[in-house]
Parts: sequence; structure tokens; C-alpha cells
Amino acid sequence: MKLVNKFNPLQPEWKKNIQSLQMSKTSPPFQNSIAFVYQFKTKGNINENILFPSIPNGCIDLLFHLDGIQSQCLLVPSPKKRTFLPFSAYSTYFGIRLFPLQKLFPFQLSLKEINSEKAFSLFEVAPYLRPLYELLLQKHTFIEQMQLLECYLKHPRNSQLYSTIVASCINKIIFHHGHLHVKDLEQFTGYSERYLRLLFQKELGIPPKTFLQLVNFQYIINDIVKGDFHIEKHLNENLYYDSSHFYKTFKKFTNMTPGEYRKILVDEV
Repeated sequence: MKLVNKFNPLQPEWKKNIQSLQMSKTSPPFQNSIAFVYQFKTKGNINENILFPSIPNGCIDLLFHLDGIQSQCLLVPSPKKRTFLPFSAYSTYFGIRLFPLQKLFPFQLSLKEINSEKAFSLFEVAPYLRPLYELLLQKHTFIEQMQLLECYLKHPRNSQLYSTIVASCINKIIFHHGHLHVKDLEQFTGYSERYLRLLFQKELGIPPKTFLQLVNFQYIINDIVKGDFHIEKHLNENLYYDSSHFYKTFKKFTNMTPGEYRKILVDEV
């Protein structure tokens, strides 16, 4: 999994509802499983909920509510399309964004089951994280929480075991920014589309075609956030036949065009 940490999975609209944000990478031994760790404080009035627009990013977020409300500790999978998640207003969260095929945090549900819902109560899916949560509540700064997490990760639980076939495919997909077809993965691995679909469903909870589109979508989102989006760049690649095919795929994840999505981000600045 040498290339996965080059993938930058974003939720750019979350910033609309955040009054403060801190982010950090973990130390190198954990960077193939964890995209980044973050802490944010939500806007709004206490005892209310606030809706966070979320887009597909292929990752899982573990969210610890640092104001002590266990029911607000969540496991949030990548949504199938842009959706809205309720968070506690005027609250502080500590989050861990996990890459696909992360090996550090086992769950009591399959990824297919996890991907079927918007969110889960964290301790229903990973009850062993309760002691970590109790320790996080005792820390007062993001640096202290990061140090605690790093210490915790040095004593791994039962790690997840994954097929080297899927891991190799993910590396190739990320290297090519998702600009591939499933037939390219067939040629790369020597396995049939049907077998690859079975492996991806088992280990990622989604079929390879969806994962290809999702990775490419996130690279487009990164370009939009950086102000460097040019449709010609993506039409010249291998994934889209024409502009209508490109827009159809983007709308599948957001219900809007790239220009409309960019306007949302600009209006929120």
C-alpha cells in the first residue's frame, strides 16, 4: 500500500459549519491506514444539531465527541452520493479519516454492511474503542490527543487481512488518478471482472467500477478546491468518452455540475 497515502480524500463543505479546525498526519508507520487526524469545533447553538454536507471519498471517518456525549461518537462511511449528516452544534470532535483497506481498526460489521448506512454509533461497530475515548476526554489539546492516539496505535488490535490483489489494484488506481476501466484491472491482475468484483465487494464493500469513479471524482474535487479545474484535462484522459459522460458521472455523486459545486464552495468562503 505504498501509494494510498498520496490520495487526498476531502470533505470541503464541512468547513461551512466549522469555527475551528486542526489537522495532522500521523507518523509514517500509520500513514498507509490513516489519511489524517483532525479536531474541529462546530458552529451553532448548544443542544442543537447542524447538518454537514458530505460527498463520496472512499474513506471511513471515526468521530469522537469530546464534550462527552457517547451517542454522538460516530463511524461515518463514504456516502454513495452527496448527503447531509447531523452533528451536534457548538461541539468539539476528534476525527480519524481511514484510507480504503486500512489495517488498524477492525469492525464488527462487514464493509458492505457499513457502506449501506449513512452513519453508525461508533461503539456499536467498534466497542473496543471506548477506553480510547475515555482517555481522549482527559486530554486538553490536539497535540496531546495525537500523542495518545500514536501511543494507542503502537499496540495493535486484530489487524485486518486483505488480498494483495485488491491492494495492488488500489495502488494502480491511485497512481492513475482513477483514469482506468475495469478491463485495465483485468489485464493488470490476470483475473476476470467477475472475480475482481467479488474481491472488491468483500474487502471494500463496493464494486471496482464504483471505486474507480470515486477516486477520479476525488481528484476532480481536489482540482476544484485548488481552483485548478479544467474539464479538458479530464476529457483527455482514459475514463470519459465525452463531456456528457463526464457530467453524468459527476452528477451521480453530487447532483450538480462541477461549476455548480465550485460555486457552493466559493459562496462559503
